[in-house]
Amino acid sequence: MILATGMLKTSYLPMHKKSQGFTLIEIMVVIVIVSILVGAVSLTFPHSNDDLLKQDIDRFAELLSLAQDEAILESRDLAIAINDSGYSFLKREDKSWQVFEGEPFNPKKLSGSPVSALDLEGTLIKLKDKSKTGPQIVIYSSGEMTPFVYSFGYKNGSYVSIDVDAGGTIKKDYKFEDKK
Repeated sequence: MILATGMLKTSYLPMHKKSQGFTLIEIMVVIVIVSILVGAVSLTFPHSNDDLLKQDIDRFAELLSLAQDEAILESRDLAIAINDSGYSFLKREDKSWQVFEGEPFNPKKLSGSPVSALDLEGTLIKLKDKSKTGPQIVIYSSGEMTPFVYSFGYKNGSYVSIDVDAGGTIKKDYKFEDKK
């Protein structure tokens, strides 16, 4: 109805319901999505230093085994240079050792700041964080390698070590401080 003023009387127009917030279903969907994301993220992050140690030693063992296979398949010697913060794989090129660039053999840093030690055939090697350190361990094209024990851990008593014999057999040892 049009009034004399030329304006429409709004009471005759259909009323539109205004949105007053989110529905219960929308809120529940968001909560489910957020909880799934939080669960996925929490599973990917280590929960303690012990988890970090175990991940580091497992990664080192897998890369060592892969490097041994690579040396055999490519018929060339490879090496490992270990320092107090991590390790690098090296390849022999032009009569010198060069850092192996490219995944998965990129230089690796240990998680956190563990104390590390390297024992080569009964001799404890002092590890210094120098990028120009030569290799301590050689992986020959036959699959044999320098026997060694590589250990790292934290001052709380937790440590991991890997013991490798001349034939390339890998033994891992874990010792984690009791949580009380």
